[in-house]
Amino acid sequence: MEPTTKHTHFGAISVPLSIFWSDPEKSEYEMISLRSSIQPAKWSKSLDVSQRLWLVNNVNTSAIFGERVALLNQQGNWLLIGAVNQRTQRNQFGQVGWVPTDQVCSNSTYLMEHLSCPEGAICVPKAMLFQNASMSKPLRWLSYQVRLPIRMEREDYFEVSLPDGCHGYLSRHEMRRSSDLCFSRKNVIAQARQFIGLKYIWGGTSSYGFDCSGFMFRLYQSQGIYIPRNSTSQSQEGLAIGKQNLLPGDLLFFSTENGKGYIHHVGMYIGNGIMIHAPSSNSEIKETRIDDNPYREEYWGARRYADYYS
Repeated sequence: MEPTTKHTHFGAISVPLSIFWSDPEKSEYEMISLRSSIQPAKWSKSLDVSQRLWLVNNVNTSAIFGERVALLNQQGNWLLIGAVNQRTQRNQFGQVGWVPTDQVCSNSTYLMEHLSCPEGAICVPKAMLFQNASMSKPLRWLSYQVRLPIRMEREDYFEVSLPDGCHGYLSRHEMRRSSDLCFSRKNVIAQARQFIGLKYIWGGTSSYGFDCSGFMFRLYQSQGIYIPRNSTSQSQEGLAIGKQNLLPGDLLFFSTENGKGYIHHVGMYIGNGIMIHAPSSNSEIKETRIDDNPYREEYWGARRYADYYS
């Protein structure tokens, strides 16, 4: 259920990728926000390890095109917003951060349709949004799990509403109705394996780069399930599962102090003692044996969400 207060206003992300910064004061944020929002794939591929590590202390999360946000504060050309579906125990409006004002639209028609119309979800790593039904005029690439209100359905395409109040077209081969999504252990593994080799980005929730919990958040979203955004909150929901009873799709958590400290990592079990995960800023999404160190020593426990939410 979406959080509301009497005086809260809402908007939607109007660029392919919006980075949520920890504060609006640093000048370098503006240039990075511009580059990452216009050409997110090019920007993410250009980052070296030192630049990826720099993001750790500066970025809270990220959001993707069409994502609904709460408008919480403004300082000059910066908005403090909350990604309402990126649930966290720290804020009722979801994960928060500062973004440039021009990355958010507050079109009343779109916001109403976002809550009342059927929704479509992109189910491939990237899909092209078109200006016309014949799909001859490309508009922009959109990330995995972008969700938009469906205005009309045809055999080959969906006509969808856009955050600025206009409309566009997406192939039916690349988008599914959200109402048709349901959890499948086989499917969630197939979804995850689409991203093997994708480099880690702190705060990432898109196919331009994920962090560990952002990866799990979007994978479960692809199954019609909204789990919390960060690994600590993810570890506190669902059903606790013993290591001997793991099934594909269960989330595995790892903590400091040999599994007794704070949780710092999450991966998804895919069977045969293996998990798929986004390890760190100097790595990429890959499959790893859970008994390999440091994961064997840091194992904290597992949670199963499919049964919990069904």
